[in-house]
Formats: sequence, C-alpha cells, structure tokens
Amino acid sequence: MDFKQLQTRLGRTGQVFVGGALLVFILSFLPWYSASSSFEGHTYSGHLAAWHAQFGAWFPVVLILALGVVTVLWAIDTLKWSQLFVWAVGTATAIVATVIILLRWMTYPSASGADAFGGSASAGAGWALYVSVVITAAMAVFGYLGFVGAGGDIKNLAAVFQGGPSGQGGQGGPAGPTFDPNQAPYQAQPPYQAQQPYQGQQPYQGQGQQQQPPYQGQQPYQGQQQPPYNQQ
Repeated sequence: MDFKQLQTRLGRTGQVFVGGALLVFILSFLPWYSASSSFEGHTYSGHLAAWHAQFGAWFPVVLILALGVVTVLWAIDTLKWSQLFVWAVGTATAIVATVIILLRWMTYPSASGADAFGGSASAGAGWALYVSVVITAAMAVFGYLGFVGAGGDIKNLAAVFQGGPSGQGGQGGPAGPTFDPNQAPYQAQPPYQAQQPYQGQQPYQGQGQQQQPPYQGQQPYQGQQQPPYNQQ
C-alpha cells in the first residue's frame, strides 16, 4: 500500500487522527507549564514539558499517540476493525484526552504580580498546552463527524461497543459501512424472477394399466333392419 492508498483509506477523519497525534507528540516536549520572574532588570524563566508536568499532562499525550497508532494499523489492514468502531473509539479517546488536559490546566499553580523585593513573577500553563487542547478538541469533533458519516448514531452508541471491533451490523450498528479502495464496485444482483406457473400433474393412471383412449360415446342404437313393409 503506497502513500496515496493510505490517504484514501484513512479519509479525512483518519488523517486528522494521525496528524493530530503527531502534533501533540511534538508539543509534549515544549512548554506545558511556564514560570518567570524578574529582579533588578534580570529575567529568569523556566518551563516544564508534558512529560514532567505530572499525570494530567503526559497521560493524555499517551492516549492521543495510541489513537494515532491504532488508526494507522487499521488503515494498513493490520487491525481487522470496522470503520465505525475505529471512529467511535477515536472520538471517545479525544474527548477523554481533552477533558484531562483541561483539568490539568485548571489545577496548575499560578501566580502573577510583584513580590516584596520589588521584582515580579508569573507562572501558569504554557502555550504548548493551549495548542494541544485545541488539537485534541478538533480531533474529537472530526471523529464525531466521521462516525456520523459512516452511518453511526449517537443513540445507538452502546450497540457499537457491544458488537466489538469487528462486529457485524447495518447502518448505525456495530460494524457499519467500510471503505476498501481495492474492492470492486458494488454490483447489484439480477432482478427477481418469478417461478414458472404451477402445472398440475397428469391424471392418475394405475400401475400396470395402459392408458385408455378418451371416452367415446356409443353409436346411437339402431334396431335390426327390417325390410320395408309390404302391404299385402
């Protein structure tokens, strides 16, 4: 499978999952928490990457990375999962990652203002966290759109997970429609043809008997021919 086939297989939703996972992974090494202070004209600053900013920062990154890997494995047909199941799992994963990042943002220690020595200090979430939460939220939105576009229904979401990764189902069911670029176009079956009209069996003929000719009435009765009456 070349790159163009991989793009076709992934579609818009799959490309967002994979691209978003790569971006979040890169951003995980950039400032997720920053602190700076200034004193007597000198400024001191530092930051923490996601991997050093506790569980609420690195765990959502791991979730998004896992989603990207699973999407690629599905696209190259290593995972025999239905498209509907992949989009549903991806959407749920992106939503969970977004919520965890927001909780980490709200629980960061923050400070700003001047200190008693005439200096100033500030601390809070870094810019990489802001970008990451936007990306994961966008992944959740595109995942939901892909799920609906594949025939999914939020009202039937429980049936998707109960059916399993490769469960079979119709529109909105566990499996939903899948796309395979190598598959031949759908060909409709020939129209239904009714059976030949019923023909009754031949009249019953007893075994060992020859077929009798059709009934013919007897010749009309004719009396003995008498000679014409001769009058004496």
